[in-house]
Amino acid sequence: MGRVVSDLAGKAAPLLGRDRAVLVVDCQALGMIAVVRSLGRAGYRVHAVSSDRNALGFRSSFRSVDVCHPPYADASFLPWLQDYVQRNRIEAIIPSEAFLHAIRSEFEKYRSLIPDAASVSIWEVCLSKVATQRLLLESGAHNQHLPPGGIITSAVDNPDLIELGRHNGPFYLKADSGHGIGHTQATVIRCEDASSLIRQIELLRPRYHALLWQSFAPGMKVGVSLWRHHGAVMAESMVLGLHMHPHGGGMMSLRKTFWHEAILADAKQKMESLGWQGVAMMEYKWNPATDEFWFIEINARYWGYLHLDLFAGKDFPRLQLDAHFGQAASDMGPPRSELYCRDTVPGEVLYLVSVLKDAKVSWRSKVWTVVVFGALFFHPTMKADLLFPADRSLYWRAWLRFFSDLVVTRWR
Repeated sequence: MGRVVSDLAGKAAPLLGRDRAVLVVDCQALGMIAVVRSLGRAGYRVHAVSSDRNALGFRSSFRSVDVCHPPYADASFLPWLQDYVQRNRIEAIIPSEAFLHAIRSEFEKYRSLIPDAASVSIWEVCLSKVATQRLLLESGAHNQHLPPGGIITSAVDNPDLIELGRHNGPFYLKADSGHGIGHTQATVIRCEDASSLIRQIELLRPRYHALLWQSFAPGMKVGVSLWRHHGAVMAESMVLGLHMHPHGGGMMSLRKTFWHEAILADAKQKMESLGWQGVAMMEYKWNPATDEFWFIEINARYWGYLHLDLFAGKDFPRLQLDAHFGQAASDMGPPRSELYCRDTVPGEVLYLVSVLKDAKVSWRSKVWTVVVFGALFFHPTMKADLLFPADRSLYWRAWLRFFSDLVVTRWR
């Protein structure tokens, strides 16, 4: 099922060479909605697709067509994709992690359509938390900013209480879908102490070929946005996470533009070591008190906070797709001005709820959090992800969905 959108009100007029059909997958995700907006605004004909019939990206004024397709795991997905690409003369595909795994067996058929497409052997490493850490640990030269941890492939790799006692908790145990034994479920488990980590390792090891454990890295979350094209970084940006949901650690619901030359240089080194081409968000933790930082993982796809980059003038999707069609340009250095951006709903609402429900947070802090939540609506340099120029209806739709789901949940 698909719909063609003829009303182009609010869009930039198509520029020379941009009147091309582009498939943007998983447009229910916040980062991919930003891709739809970037490319539609630039004049590309955006085919927004998802297996979610209620994908918010289907309502964007910047998409030309919206289509609901079979789930990735369904046997009918690959035939659907082949037919859709041929019938609609798709000239580029903006992939997600799930999409790449879904087309693994037929990747070479679509490789020429994917901007800056890396080989299967490279993207399988970069989409794996375990494989990424293993490669960087083995490289030696760039491991000085990795949090203490290790790879577990058998019982002999298990850390003991003496080893774990040298590090600060909480600890994190991670497993990739590609390492599952008889299943494809990824997992990340927070363990408050060493004993809990050891118990979780014993429970998970029979279910995965490999596990990754990491000790706690103190500080604030930093995202380094990079686009690497033909071996050279062509665009760069950085953000600092101010709020997470839940507040103890999670997705960045409130962020600001940021710049740190040492973290940026390390991110570029690690991206080169991994052999990754294309766009990626390199995730770090940074301790402002000591200026220490630790690399956490690479998100080798478009990232959830992409709207902040767009608001700051860092238009990664347009730059990447223009280069794919032979018109390369770069955007290096920090943005011109400091901006804040938040995922108001559900992100900031969930952050607020997590603070209010935490018994360890004082009532004064809870009251202050409520005051700040309201005051940020009037912040002069605050942006909202979904409140995008010429596409503001998505913001109000998100609020409506949130309250509708709340009513349904309370009724049940």
